[in-house]
Parts: sequence; structure tokens; C-alpha cells
Amino acid sequence: MDHAIDHARAARAHLASHGWIPRKAELFRHLPPPPAAVWLGEDPALAGAVAEAGWSVRELPGDAPGGTVSVRWFDAADPAQRASLFSGLPAPGDDEAAPFAWAHRALLRHALRVRIARAEEGAPATLLHLEHRACASVEAPLLVLELQPGARCVLLESHPREHAAGLVQNLQVHVRLAEGAKLQHLRVALPASGDRLAHHIHVRLQRDASYAQCLLASTSDYHLQRNQFELEGAGAAAHAAGVLLGADGALEQQVLARHAAARSRSTVELLALPGAAARMVASAHTRIAAGSDDAQARQRLCGIPVAGQPRIVLRPHLEIHHDQVQAAHGATWGSLPEEALFHARQRGLDEAAAKSLILSGLARSVLGRAIDDEQLPPVLRLDVALEAALARALAAAPLAVEALHG
Repeated sequence: MDHAIDHARAARAHLASHGWIPRKAELFRHLPPPPAAVWLGEDPALAGAVAEAGWSVRELPGDAPGGTVSVRWFDAADPAQRASLFSGLPAPGDDEAAPFAWAHRALLRHALRVRIARAEEGAPATLLHLEHRACASVEAPLLVLELQPGARCVLLESHPREHAAGLVQNLQVHVRLAEGAKLQHLRVALPASGDRLAHHIHVRLQRDASYAQCLLASTSDYHLQRNQFELEGAGAAAHAAGVLLGADGALEQQVLARHAAARSRSTVELLALPGAAARMVASAHTRIAAGSDDAQARQRLCGIPVAGQPRIVLRPHLEIHHDQVQAAHGATWGSLPEEALFHARQRGLDEAAAKSLILSGLARSVLGRAIDDEQLPPVLRLDVALEAALARALAAAPLAVEALHG
């Protein structure tokens, strides 16, 4: 019996019996995802699995010694490799997003695992660039990133698009940070207008581990960015910063932080900059469990329309089951202040250039509070991608009016 094919068919059977994400699901009610059939492709068999993972791994030159990075590609059609891959990963679970995980297991063809060891004492962080290029029109790529105790890494993860045809991509990324490990994760997801994407980032942090993410994402036919942070060790810290752009289409970012240890810290800061007829949802949900002494949680969501009449939904939420904590959340939305535009125009800039200058500054400020990219080599910075995405959003309509908020 081919256990790989059997597991894939079992995942499809689970979806068939348990159903897809219902339209009334709380986290997905503002932007319901396309049905299960969209994410599953046509053929449940794995006989024609793609051997190449679609990922390219490049360790950037720096002062860190070599040998800290090990890479392994998995062929999910091979039963032994599939078993080895899944042995360290959690089951799909039963939360609202679980159907995406089942659909992923049903279609999984290839995976990449990257392990980063601790460098010599006093050596700088390892610098990596992971780039994923689509291998099929419907795909379910998987990335597993493991940092060993004390390891430090700065990672750029990019998803370039080269073809106009619509892509369906259900990506799962599992990040494991051992004690004292530190990861700075820069992510760029700028799909084509007809693409349907769902990116799920699962991060588990042990004692004194630190994770910081800067996300630059744009709208498409459907685009979900979902982050789950499990702060399991004392002193663990997670910071998510996202800048969401687009002239039309849909984009949703969800950040779920789960505090389960003392002195754990989480920060969520999302900036939605929709234009024209775009629909954007920014959700933050933080849960602080009992016993999490001196835990700290911060949420800040902001929406500013850049053109047309977009729709913005901001959803901060705190769930606190312990007294000795510090927590705060807030959500603001509205147009750019006239005073800021006036002062920019006084410099001789036209309205479009003035607006671009202000919005670029706001976006850089949000991302910079998570990761100071001025300290990074140029190849790892988000400057060029940010300016290009912002220009596309502003070009859709010359004038912005009040956004619809719900």
C-alpha cells in the first residue's frame, strides 16, 4: 500500500465528512475563503509529485562562519520521507482554520526543512534568502524552519510572480525556536490580481526565544495571511508588523498570539492602506493563559484609505485569564491628516507625491518597530518592494475619499 497516497486521500475524506470553513466562522466572516475544491486541485494521487520543492535557498555573504545552515528537501510521494516530515509537525487540529491544514495535507507534493545551528560566540546572525516560485497552478508548499538553542538568523522570504495566470497556493510554514534563539523574518507576498493565496505561519517559541516578522502584502482575488504564535517558554517574545496594500481585490491578515508562560511578550501592529475598491481585514487575537505572570501584550491596528472607496475592517481582541499582566489594544482608521498633506505640498510636491511620501513614512515606521532594516544588507531590505506596491495602490485612483468601515 502506498501510504503517502493513502494519507492524502484520508485528508480529502476528512474534509468531505467535516466540511469546509462555514460562512459564519467568526474569524472568516468578513472575507470568506473560496470553497475546498479550489484548494485541492484535480488529482488526489501523488504519483506525479514534483521532486523540486520550488524553493531556492541562498545564504548571504557576511561575517558569520559557514556550516550553520543545513537544508533538506522532502518528496511527499515517498512514504518514508513523508513520515519523517510529519513526525515533528502538529496535527491539523480543530480550530476555524483547520480545513486549510487538511486541504494542505491532501495536496502536499514537496517540502523544505532548514535547520540553523548556533554560530560561534560573538559571531553575527546568519543571513538567509528563501525564494519560492510556483511549480503548479494549484499547490501546497511546506517550509519547516528550525533554530537550535542560541541560534540567530535574519531571513527574507519572498514569493515572486512571473505569470499572469491565476495561482492557487495554500502555504504552511512551521517555525521552531529553541531556547534563546532569535529570528528576524521579513516576508514579501505580492500576488497577481487573479491569485488566491492562503499563507499560514505557525511559530513556537521556547524560553527567551525571540521572533520578529515584517510582512509586506498586497491584495488579490483572495489573499489570507494567518500567523499563530505559541509563546511556550518564559521570556519568549513575538512581534508581528504588517503593511497591507492594494488597489482592489481582497486581503486579510490574522495574528493570533497565545501566551502560556511568565514574562512572555507579544506585539501586533498592522497598517492597512487600501485603495480604490479593495477589501481589507486586520485581526489580532491575543490570549494570556492563567499563570502567565508579568506577560505583556500590545495590539495596534490602523487603516488609511489611499484612493477610491475601499472597505476596512479592524478587529483587535484580548482574552486574559490572569491578573498580573500588562495588555493594551487599539484600532484607528481615517484619511490622512490635511495638515500633513499641506506641509508636504509646501515642499513643492504635487498631491500624489506628497501622499506617497507620507504613506511610505508611516509604513516604514510600522515595519521599523519590529526590525530595523537599516542595519541589514541592501538585499534584505523591503524598500524597493514597498515603494512599488505603494505606487500601484496610489495609481488606481487619484483621489481618496472616506473609507467604509465595518
